[in-house]
Amino acid sequence: MRKVQIILGPPGTGKTSTLLNIVEEALSRGIPPERIAYLAFTRKAAHEAQERAMAQFGFEEGRFPFFRTLHSLAFRELGMQRDEVMTNSHYRKFGKAMGIEFRGIYDENIGLHTGDGLGDKCSRIESLARVGLRTIDQQMAITNVNDLNPHAVKQYNSALLSYKKENGLHDFTDMLEKYNSQLPVDICIFDEAQDLSSAQYKMAILAASLASEVYIAGDDDQAIFGWAGADVHKFLNLKGQKSTLPNSHRIPRKVHLLANDVSSRIKNRYPKKWAPKKEEGEVYYVTNEQDIDFSNPGTWMLLSRSKYLLHRLKQAVRQQGFAYSINSRSSLESEETRAILAWESIRKGKNISQHEAKNLINFFGFSVNLLKKDSYGIEDLGLPDAARQYDWMTMLRGIAPDEREYLRSCMRNGEKFSDKPRITISTIHQSKGGEADNLVLLTDMGKLSWENLGGDEENRVWYVALTRAKENLYLIQPKGLRYFSI
Repeated sequence: MRKVQIILGPPGTGKTSTLLNIVEEALSRGIPPERIAYLAFTRKAAHEAQERAMAQFGFEEGRFPFFRTLHSLAFRELGMQRDEVMTNSHYRKFGKAMGIEFRGIYDENIGLHTGDGLGDKCSRIESLARVGLRTIDQQMAITNVNDLNPHAVKQYNSALLSYKKENGLHDFTDMLEKYNSQLPVDICIFDEAQDLSSAQYKMAILAASLASEVYIAGDDDQAIFGWAGADVHKFLNLKGQKSTLPNSHRIPRKVHLLANDVSSRIKNRYPKKWAPKKEEGEVYYVTNEQDIDFSNPGTWMLLSRSKYLLHRLKQAVRQQGFAYSINSRSSLESEETRAILAWESIRKGKNISQHEAKNLINFFGFSVNLLKKDSYGIEDLGLPDAARQYDWMTMLRGIAPDEREYLRSCMRNGEKFSDKPRITISTIHQSKGGEADNLVLLTDMGKLSWENLGGDEENRVWYVALTRAKENLYLIQPKGLRYFSI
């Protein structure tokens, strides 16, 4: 008899470890790694599972051919080459020929175009219709787009089909639609299943059809990608034996109480009983984010519901002179910091590369005729040896005053340009899967989020936000009339 088990994993309950334990137990039964599939929604989850399995079980990477995302599996099984896949440059070329603009990029993790150009919007509607197994008319009826009509999207779709056919190209949704393989595996594991679209579920059912054991893991309370095509209703209607991982190793008791209050507002959900860790943790209600002392030890995550609110969080951290990461990039990873490092090397009598020299002289405040060389010392920049006595604050007058003061404050606080910042700033959606000792959460909301207040997905978004906290939660009281009540 086929075994189908649905594993519900509330935040911090060790879902990935549980799934890897299933892999380990299967290997101990003599099932080879080639007969195990571990399929995830994001590259990050798939790669993490593969790396942990390799480290834990000592197999080479090639022994895990089916540890990958569904898109990657389709790409592999269809025997496709990378140059057959639509890229941002293809979309821009197509848009230019069509007279429509793509202002954003194609985000491969969610399978949608970002941006607000006409091309971006048409592409989003077309993609959402296909992954949701809907017609364009049906998709338009449920999508909030006021400046676009179905005829325009249908024209876009028809032209895109012709462009792909003429150039031998496929997009990510094509891969899902063309997939037709039953995997030769005994065990099939699906991670983050609450984030799968209808098209991905259709593919997943076919891929797992030969497996004698199927494990489907996820958490419907963390299903926050409905706007990107995820179909949480499919997850909620799965047939199989359900179990809930009972203990969180992340969430302290006081945060757990708040998180449970928010999840109780979600109407369509699996009921779950799960316990927090033994530590109480702390919840602080703060009037202004600038009142928080970011010098307190540990990691920090600063979250907002909307991108336009991120500037408030950036400003609060910058005023205190600490490094932060935003969009996976450190605030101390810049042309300015590279110029400072180059100047300090020059002062110590070291030579710098041509690339470093070109960047450095941009901040001198005076022109330098740079001869073409492999490396440069202070004399090659037309400066006397005595210039070594001047620090970067004196020499690099081209650094903007606000950036100069920020970098100076970071140095006073002992921040190293090469270190990974312990403070991360992001939207709630970008934070999914992450955690930090200290969580700062703006409770203000944008107009569109406010209009969806009370809906299940909006409650799930704030549940995800709260459950990133490992120790301390700082709730910033709203400045406007639109906010989420916690």
